[in-house]
Amino acid sequence: MAVRTTVRPAPDDVFPIHPAYGYRMRRQRHPVGVRGGPRPAPGGPWLDDSARHQVRARYELRDRQLARALVAAVSQPGDSAENLAGQLEQRMDALVHRAGFARSINEARDLVAHNTFTVDGGKVNRSSYLIRPGQTIQIRPDRQCRAPVAVAVAGHAEGDAPPYLEVRPDRGTATLTREPQRQEVPALRDVPLAVQSIGGKPL
Repeated sequence: MAVRTTVRPAPDDVFPIHPAYGYRMRRQRHPVGVRGGPRPAPGGPWLDDSARHQVRARYELRDRQLARALVAAVSQPGDSAENLAGQLEQRMDALVHRAGFARSINEARDLVAHNTFTVDGGKVNRSSYLIRPGQTIQIRPDRQCRAPVAVAVAGHAEGDAPPYLEVRPDRGTATLTREPQRQEVPALRDVPLAVQSIGGKPL
């Protein structure tokens, strides 16, 4: 017959602890036994839930990426909604998709990461790279015949490119002629982009 030689402590029992551990417990930001702590209040500009979900779904962004775009849009002079449209639409992956070099933004992001395109002759493999007016995106010559790019270019109609993008499929180039306007962006025409501050005031 097994005999239990140890006694399990009750929850109310008090045990002396080493001073070093007591110091660490006093330095904790939340009580012992509570995971995490009180969430800090969100700061900075924000969109309402409906617009935020639509923008994230259409550009396939994470909350942190959208928050960075909002901060950059507010810091620029002019209308914050127009600046946000420019921040989102001038991304490398968005313009590759608009030019017809990829069938979706997710596919464009994957192609950009694999060094499929150049910008003014220089290698760019970061999908969040912002294209400035006058810069040209070009498919690398050794990648033009590969399956994802060739299928996307073949299925893209000639008049589908937005007015701010000059696309030449025969050369595999797309030039951003000017900054895109919000009403010209296909993904943002029906999205109410009301950028607001933490106090609820429009920016």
